[in-house]
Amino acid sequence: MGEDDRYSNGKDVFQTHLFWRSYDNYTWNDDNVKLDISKGYGFPMYRTTDSLLWGTGKTDELYFYVVVDWNGEIFELFSRENDADFAGYSKWLITSMREYRKKGKTFLFPRRIMK
Repeated sequence: MGEDDRYSNGKDVFQTHLFWRSYDNYTWNDDNVKLDISKGYGFPMYRTTDSLLWGTGKTDELYFYVVVDWNGEIFELFSRENDADFAGYSKWLITSMREYRKKGKTFLFPRRIMK
């Protein structure tokens, strides 16, 4: 994955990647995963009632909204501006993930394969 795996309108950027950790003796999105991801981003992560992890904060000069889905896929939204567009995309992201799951589908952005 690289620069081509980012989706942007020129101001707000979506990016996905997997969270790498040992698969020995853990429960996905448990407190240890939440703590590891919080440490990595530098801001707190929270667990929703349906077991998504999410967090928002500012790192260096970028605002982040991060959601970890039920499969360990990390969805990042980041921008230099914390404005109404950023808030709208944040809500769209977590709402869309839940809607896809209700329909028995997995929410993913297409991956671009480098040739």
